[in-house]
Amino acid sequence: MANSDKGFQIEIVTPEKQHFSGEIVSVLAPGADGLFQVLRNHAPLLASLKAGKVKLSLPDRSEQSFTIADGFLEVSGNKAILLTESIS
Repeated sequence: MANSDKGFQIEIVTPEKQHFSGEIVSVLAPGADGLFQVLRNHAPLLASLKAGKVKLSLPDRSEQSFTIADGFLEVSGNKAILLTESIS
């Protein structure tokens, strides 16, 4: 799927499987130092995540939320990968 003018791609992955893959407008994540948001064209980033709620804003203006264990979020070139031990 090609990126829209406002969106970017994200994958949310645990050791067992890929839980989400698609285009989003933003991700709000529980960083080790507090909540932070990533939008399209964000500078490259590797962030440590603590257990908590991840909120995705989708291009159709809906939202999807997950509760994650500790993990990492990598952002580069309008693509993000969130790695976590578990998700619900």
